[in-house]
Amino acid sequence: MTIRKTALSLVIAGFLGASASGVLMAAEGELAEQAQAAEQDASKTPPSPFMAVSEVDPGDKKIQEFLDARGWVRGESKSNPAGGTLVVASQAIAADPTNIEFSQARVIATEEAFLKAMGDLVSQDSVDIGVSLADRFMKDDLPEDVRDNTSLEALGKAVAGRAAELTVQGMNALLEELGVDTSKMPELTVAERKNLIYDEFVSETTWRAMGRLSGIGIFGVIEEVGGDGPVNNGRMSVVVVRSDRFSEFGRQLRTGDVAPGQAISLDEIRERLDSQLREGVPMLGYFGVQPVVDANGRYGLLSFGTSGPQLVRGTMEEFEIATEMEAARDEAMMMADGWLAQFASMTVQGQKETTRRKINQQVRETRGDGNVELKTSQGIGRMVNNILKSEANARLTGVQTVGQWDAVDPATGHPYLGYVKYWSPATSAKAQGLDKKPEKAKSGASGNASQPATQKSTRSTGSFGSW
Repeated sequence: MTIRKTALSLVIAGFLGASASGVLMAAEGELAEQAQAAEQDASKTPPSPFMAVSEVDPGDKKIQEFLDARGWVRGESKSNPAGGTLVVASQAIAADPTNIEFSQARVIATEEAFLKAMGDLVSQDSVDIGVSLADRFMKDDLPEDVRDNTSLEALGKAVAGRAAELTVQGMNALLEELGVDTSKMPELTVAERKNLIYDEFVSETTWRAMGRLSGIGIFGVIEEVGGDGPVNNGRMSVVVVRSDRFSEFGRQLRTGDVAPGQAISLDEIRERLDSQLREGVPMLGYFGVQPVVDANGRYGLLSFGTSGPQLVRGTMEEFEIATEMEAARDEAMMMADGWLAQFASMTVQGQKETTRRKINQQVRETRGDGNVELKTSQGIGRMVNNILKSEANARLTGVQTVGQWDAVDPATGHPYLGYVKYWSPATSAKAQGLDKKPEKAKSGASGNASQPATQKSTRSTGSFGSW
C-alpha cells in the first residue's frame, strides 16, 4: 500500500511539474510576443518634432574649458590678462564646411564675434553711464524697472518716456544737460522733444562709453566645427580683454611718443613664432590685435590678418589662381594693418566731438527706420566699428612684418593664408630715427613663452610672456 501511495504521489508530482513548466513557457512566449510588438510600435512612432537645445547649441563647455585652463574669468578680475575685463562672444559660421566659401565665412564669423564682444563692452558701460546720468537728471527719482534695464535702447526709451512727463521747461533743462542748445531749437511737440531726448541720451552715453573702449585685445579664438546634428556649420568664439594698461600701448602707437627700452625685440617675437609660422596650422587660432607683455614688463603689439583663398582643384585657370591669391594676400595684409590702426584710434575717438555727432546721426537714422542696431550688442558693435573706421586716420610708425604663413585646415581641408605684424616702442623709435642710443634689452624673457598645445576645436591666439 505504501508503495502504491508513493508511486501515485510521484505521478501527481510529475504531472503538476509538467503543467507548471508548460504554463511558464507559455508566459515567456507571451512576454516575447509583447516585447516584439512594442519594438514594432516604437519603430513606427515618429521622433519628437521638437529638437533639444543641446542638438542646436553647443553651449559654453568648450569656452569654459578654455578659460579654466588659463585661470581667466568673465568680467573684471585680477586673474585676467592685465587684470582687465573679459568678455566672450560667439557667431555662427554661415556656410557648410563642405562649401568652398566656408573659409571666408569662418573669417567673417570671427569678425562678427569680435563686434559682438565690442558691443557688449559698450552696452555695459553705456547702461552704467546712462543710469548715473538719469539719476543726476531726475534727482534719484529713476524707477526701479528703469534702473534694472540692461539694454541701452530700453533704457533710452524708458528715460525719454519718463522725461515726457515733465513740463516743457523740465524737458528743456534735461536737453541742456545733454548738451543741446535749446535757445536755437524750433518749436517742438512733446513727442518730438521725447524723441530728441532719446537721441541725445543714447548718443551721450555711447560717446562716453567709447571713451572707455581703448585698450582691447583678442586673447583667444575658439572654433567648433562639424558634427552630425542638424546644426553643423560650426561657430567661432572670441575672448576679448579690455584693460587700462593696454590704452597706453595704443597712445604710443598713435602718437609715436615711445620708450624704446620697454620693448620686446622683434627678434624675440620672431623666435617665439617661427615654429608656428613654419607649420602654419597653429596660426589658424590667432586673430586681431594681442598686446604682448613679458616677465620684465617689456611689451609690444601683435596683429594677425587672415584670409581664405577660394581655390578649387581642376576648375581654375592659372590667371584665376594668381588673381585669387593676390586678392587673398592683400586682404590679409590690410586686415593686419587695419587691426593696429583701429587699436590706435580707439584711444581718442571717445574724446572727439566729431565722433559724438556721428553717433547722434547713427542713432537718429536707427530710430527713424526701425533698425535693430541698438537692440543687440552686435548692432552696437557694428555701429561703433563703422565710426572708428571712418576716423581711423592714425599714422602708424614702425610696424614690421614678422612673417607670413599658409596652411590647410586639418578639420575641413580649406586653405588659409595670413600675415603677422608687430609694433613696439623700439620699432617705432627706429622708424623715427630715435634709436641712436639704443637701450640694451634684458635677457631671459623668452623662456616664459611656451605655447599651449593646439587642439582640434580650441585654438588660442597665444599665451605670450606673463599672459
